[in-house]
Amino acid sequence: MFFKTNNISAKKCIGVALCFWGLTIASYGKTIVLNAGQEEYETLSNTIEIFEDPGAKVTLTDLLAHPERYTFKEGGAKEQFSHHVKSSYWIRFKIINKSGPRSNWILEILDSRFAEVIFYSSDFHTPPHYIESKTGVQYDFSNREYQHKNFVFDIPLERIEKESPYYYLKITPGVQGSFLFKIRQNKVFASYAFKEYVLLGMYYGIVFIMAFYNLFLYFTTREKVYVYYFFYAFAWAFDSSINDGLGFQFVWSHSHLITAWGGYISKILMLIFYLIYFQSFLDLDKTLPKAKKSVYVVFVLLCVISLFFTYASYPFLYDMMFISVFAYTLFVAGKVYLKGYKPARFFLLGNVIILLGLLLNMFKNLTLFNFFLEDSPVLLITIVYIRNISMIADIVILSFALGDRIRFLKHTNEEAQEEVINQLNENRILSEKVNLELEQKVAERTQTIEEKSALLEKANEQLKAQAEEINEMNAILDRDNWNLKKNVIQEKEARISLKQINFAEFSLVYPDDTAVDRFMEDIKWEQGYVCKKCGNVKFGKGATPFARRCTKCRYDESITAYTAFHKCKFDIRKALYITVMINRYGENISISDISRELEIRNATCWKFVQKLLITVHKKEYEKLKDDDKLKYLIMHS
Repeated sequence: MFFKTNNISAKKCIGVALCFWGLTIASYGKTIVLNAGQEEYETLSNTIEIFEDPGAKVTLTDLLAHPERYTFKEGGAKEQFSHHVKSSYWIRFKIINKSGPRSNWILEILDSRFAEVIFYSSDFHTPPHYIESKTGVQYDFSNREYQHKNFVFDIPLERIEKESPYYYLKITPGVQGSFLFKIRQNKVFASYAFKEYVLLGMYYGIVFIMAFYNLFLYFTTREKVYVYYFFYAFAWAFDSSINDGLGFQFVWSHSHLITAWGGYISKILMLIFYLIYFQSFLDLDKTLPKAKKSVYVVFVLLCVISLFFTYASYPFLYDMMFISVFAYTLFVAGKVYLKGYKPARFFLLGNVIILLGLLLNMFKNLTLFNFFLEDSPVLLITIVYIRNISMIADIVILSFALGDRIRFLKHTNEEAQEEVINQLNENRILSEKVNLELEQKVAERTQTIEEKSALLEKANEQLKAQAEEINEMNAILDRDNWNLKKNVIQEKEARISLKQINFAEFSLVYPDDTAVDRFMEDIKWEQGYVCKKCGNVKFGKGATPFARRCTKCRYDESITAYTAFHKCKFDIRKALYITVMINRYGENISISDISRELEIRNATCWKFVQKLLITVHKKEYEKLKDDDKLKYLIMHS
């Protein structure tokens, strides 16, 4: 009986203890307890409550007068985020101060982009009277209680260990962002703020140093890719200064519109300069011409769609569209690298890093990492500043990419110059050989003429016969000389398809239109004349030089009819030069360089080249031998 009584008493004691423990948890469930050994507190748990006001019309007076009308939810990761940028969000929490009477605490909101933030703190009277502290990017920076890039408020605390009335935060975001905030001791905040500004100063220092270094390289080398990189880095810095609040603090402190709209404008500027830098760095005109047009189509679509997303307040979709451009350029850069353009390797690495950084930053803004940040300060710093970290890595890697590109282009130019030098040496040797053969033949013919002349002097009676024989020999000599010169010209023509020449060198072979017409006559009627209208094989002289007129139907066919030069709007020599270059290089030819060299409008040159490229892509053309491809290109384009 005694044991039973003691057992019942023990159960009662345990029950009382459990009830007391439960009441303690219930009383502290939505309360932040500031302990003496604790220097900062991260509000990531259920210690805060949040209420969304879609119409942004609720006031503190309404909340205090009719608390039953407004339902506050626990501040979990999902609720601790401004899903609707036009709503107002009320956050409330209580504090018990166990840190001692000498501790001073501040509240710091880590997202510095909110349009308006109002902090209501109680004066601890009964009934409590609330003190309002108002800030946000829509107010001048000078009005802030603390001259810091984030929103910082003093927290008045009861000096005794007593649960405080509710503290209220009213946030009108204007942007999608996280309601993550910290409660720190003043001394901890001062140390943290100093370190943060030092690190941000290093970040902007690196960005600006690399930007101006590339600007210096532009003025030194006149390579436009460096000035594109300069503006791209500056656009990144502008976007970073909007996100971290330094721009509003030091540059446009009196203009909230720059912060409100700068986030969208800076991203558009980043894409503009990034795409220009991208196509210039990878030399898409030569490496992947079709991709250059598609990149700009993607950019235009993004600009149009992003205007709708911005107006309709869908920043998440806007961020997805922004990131999709970097994903597409990564795909194009991969194709360029697979085609053998080695400098694209560093660009690919930098693009991957910046793409991952943007994705992680978007996930951070969606508070997807809030579950993991409470117990990991290093992870918190990494995630908060992931854009800055990825930007620094991207800048360093792209600097290596620019150096690698210079080495690649230098090596390519050296190989091209060596090939040209070897070709010129071969031409010189061939020219010397031909000249020597000509001299030998001329010497032989001269000796023959002298011998004939001596015979004429000795045989006056055969003067007439000898004169006829000499005339015949002279005719033979002239014909041989002409054939020899023609062989030299044909040899030079054959060499044209084997090396890169300019128009001046080409003009040595074809000095005028007549030379081109003779070349065309040999190609056009190489197999004999056949009338295109009636099939007759007999002809007479046409109305223009080298033209032929059918003796049956009287059809006059010019030398350029039914060829690539029919109705050509510029000099036929230039047209033949372009055809030779297309036959040699195909799609790798630079239309802008040829149009500039020949002084032809770029559009006219482009149209003529496209007609030739259609023939180049034909299977019949690819099956031909190299000696026959030029003829086929002229006769079937």
